[in-house]
Amino acid sequence: MNIAQLAVDGVTEFGEYESWHFEGRWHTNRELLERGRKLATVLCERGIQAGDRVVVMMTSCMEVPQAFQAIARIGAVAVPIMPQLISREVSYILKNSEAATVLTVSDLTQTVRQATETIDGFRQILVFGETDIDGTENISSIAASSVPHDELHDANDDDLAVIIYTSGTTGRPKGVMLSHGNLASNIRATATLFSSATSDRSLMVLPMSHVYGMMLMNIGVVLGGQTVLMRQFDPEKILQAIEEFRIERCSLVPAMQVALIHHPTRKHYDVSSLKTVTAGSAPLSEEVRTTFSKLYNCRVVDGYGQSEATCVVSGYGDAEEPVPGSVGRSLPGVAVCIQDENNNHLGPNCTGEICVRGPNVMKGYWKNEEATDSTVIDEWLHSGDTGHIDEQGYIYITDRKKDMIIKGGENISPREIEEAISTMSQVAAAAVYAVPDEKFQEEIAVSVVLLPGAEVTGDQIREVAATRINRFKIPKYVIFTDALPRNANGKILKRTLRDMWVESTANDK
Repeated sequence: MNIAQLAVDGVTEFGEYESWHFEGRWHTNRELLERGRKLATVLCERGIQAGDRVVVMMTSCMEVPQAFQAIARIGAVAVPIMPQLISREVSYILKNSEAATVLTVSDLTQTVRQATETIDGFRQILVFGETDIDGTENISSIAASSVPHDELHDANDDDLAVIIYTSGTTGRPKGVMLSHGNLASNIRATATLFSSATSDRSLMVLPMSHVYGMMLMNIGVVLGGQTVLMRQFDPEKILQAIEEFRIERCSLVPAMQVALIHHPTRKHYDVSSLKTVTAGSAPLSEEVRTTFSKLYNCRVVDGYGQSEATCVVSGYGDAEEPVPGSVGRSLPGVAVCIQDENNNHLGPNCTGEICVRGPNVMKGYWKNEEATDSTVIDEWLHSGDTGHIDEQGYIYITDRKKDMIIKGGENISPREIEEAISTMSQVAAAAVYAVPDEKFQEEIAVSVVLLPGAEVTGDQIREVAATRINRFKIPKYVIFTDALPRNANGKILKRTLRDMWVESTANDK
């Protein structure tokens, strides 16, 4: 089925109701459906056909779901791009995806224009909002007055719907190809985790251009719930929204949870309506999970997923209590196993690579057959994450394989060290990574962000770590910093930290 059918079915099942609130007003589900149909007409009139790639580069706003609906309706392929990317990064994705059209907003038009200047065959930049830049067109009024596009492209489950570009922490970003069937199956499987739907009011603060945000954008369509959308993460506005709209459910990456834990005005707001907070995109420490749960008197659960698996691989149902350290159990219809380096399946509690099989596994990497063949082997998606599964099926993530530190031949988990350091009340965040070393080949470094006003020495960091981990795992280098570099999804860029360390030591010589 065409993924755009979900919005049609939602209106049929739940009738018209106020489904999204954004910056001062409510929007109904039927209203959003009609906007998507009208935009589809605009795209067709500008020559976009089934199979064409169309870039969507916007900050979170109501035009984003409108764009995804329109692109899917006519059988084209959406290529979402994070609005934080610079023109050089945007240009690479445009060239690699061979997209000739970009849908964007006024604030990003200059970046997009710069990105397209050297691309042969690029056709058009369509803007929601005022623009005075050559080669761009404001389509806001045109889209509002167009005749709705009635036809829904007859898509097969295997037809390409979206290309999501990975964050590119290890080289050039790769385009993850997701089909209509990938998206529909993962949305429906994730929806089974929810025990209630229409009574719940959710807060949406994650970027809609990320696969996690795309999932949340569609869950409400399937469940018939209400969503309050924030353009970006702002702790003060988040607290205001929870109080004003009596928010019951929210998805927050760990860095957002930390910010809300330490926000100075937290106690000034009534957040008693909050029932469930789900995490994702980055490892959630048990310290942060339990602290947030206690301060906000709500249930906090972790989940696991990645773009190559459409989004969600595992999580917790509403009736499940979280198991400390676990990201829950696999979704219905999704198989998860642990394999060793020779692709042999391992038993319960054995550590190896987490592998995933099911209708959520990507079609492959766009124009990169070699990477596809090394990632999907015998229908199993090799996640690049290490961990184990217990006898009850609960999944535990140890680390990303690429982040594993090998010191003197011993594999060392950065997360274990980060957990130890994060127990210090003065520490806001910590990131552990490998740096070059003549003796051990790799040595351990940690970059630490302290809470405002806190005073801690490197030796004190090591002393606390020594109470929880063995001496061989204690960081040799402790670097204090004001902030950790992160990508737009909240993931810490450990490669950037390593490169910064190498550069600083080279300058010291």
